[in-house]
Amino acid sequence: MELKKIHVLVVDDSSLIRSLLSTILRKDPQITIIGTANNGEEALKIVKRDRPDVVTMDIHMPGMDGFETTRQIMQLYPVPVVIVSGFYNTSEVATAFKAVEAGAVTILSRPPGPESPDFQESSRKFIQTIKLMAEIKVIRRYSRPVLKTAEISPILTRLPETSKFPELTGKQIMVIGASAGGPQALQVIIKGLPNDFPMPVIIVQHIDSGFAEGFAVWLKEVSGKRVILATNGTKPQAGNIYLPPGDFHIGLGPDGKIMLKQETSERGIRPSVSYLFRSVLRVYGNRVLAILLSGMGKDGAAEMKMLKDAGSITIAQDAGSSLVHGMPGEAIRIGGANLVLSPEQIIEYLQDNYMHA
Repeated sequence: MELKKIHVLVVDDSSLIRSLLSTILRKDPQITIIGTANNGEEALKIVKRDRPDVVTMDIHMPGMDGFETTRQIMQLYPVPVVIVSGFYNTSEVATAFKAVEAGAVTILSRPPGPESPDFQESSRKFIQTIKLMAEIKVIRRYSRPVLKTAEISPILTRLPETSKFPELTGKQIMVIGASAGGPQALQVIIKGLPNDFPMPVIIVQHIDSGFAEGFAVWLKEVSGKRVILATNGTKPQAGNIYLPPGDFHIGLGPDGKIMLKQETSERGIRPSVSYLFRSVLRVYGNRVLAILLSGMGKDGAAEMKMLKDAGSITIAQDAGSSLVHGMPGEAIRIGGANLVLSPEQIIEYLQDNYMHA
């Protein structure tokens, strides 16, 4: 049976980059480039006319930039938008992540040119991700004012009142794993945490190593919380949210202090959720709150089951709110989740129970 064609629109103000991305994507026989655009206005016209399956979007363009173009696409003609960035400085990456707030499904680093030794592998991963993102069912993003943290609760999806939810009594650390679709869910959860939340939080988000610092800055800006790039030997403190620097596993040593390692990647991934979850299991046993959010693959699922079996509380994001239900779906499938909740329900659960932790 012939596979369904994936129609891609490539948007970038550089003709060289448009050519590079188009050439890479055409290597896959399932992908058809239905057009290219060098600015936001042109991109909107093509999206309206041809309705591509996915759009690759540059951020910095003359006139309407990638952020505003993404916002308008998601309000008028919603299709999956993938931000493609060749910038790695902190402010540029933080700006790119604002497009995620506007509805972009993910951010990818731009593959290098054919002269690079990483060209083939980078191209393969780029194609794979574009094909996966094309399958995502996006919804229209209506314009609305930004909510303050204190205003979140009234719009939450209520927890089922008949369900029995475990109390957080005795839990001492919260760990979160996420991949594709994770930034959107993390934004809701971290922003909604009480300011005096009594546990440190450690996050592994699968992300290009060059984006790590900018991602931390963006998450700090949108949440108003203390988001920190972790350093070796730091004792996690309540109220702090820790992220690993680019291309480092993050975990806890036997003394409970943060440990950053560049050991072999796991399933081709570094940082690995599995690495983090195993390390907190060794140190904290049944005193962990572990959350697995949207993402492709199985990273962290088996280790979440180990945490649950040890008596820790484990939460998997539900299918309805997940951009990609791979990681949390696998945890649910193998019986590794105490609770299956949306990000909004996770926050309500934490707000209702944190004072008992």
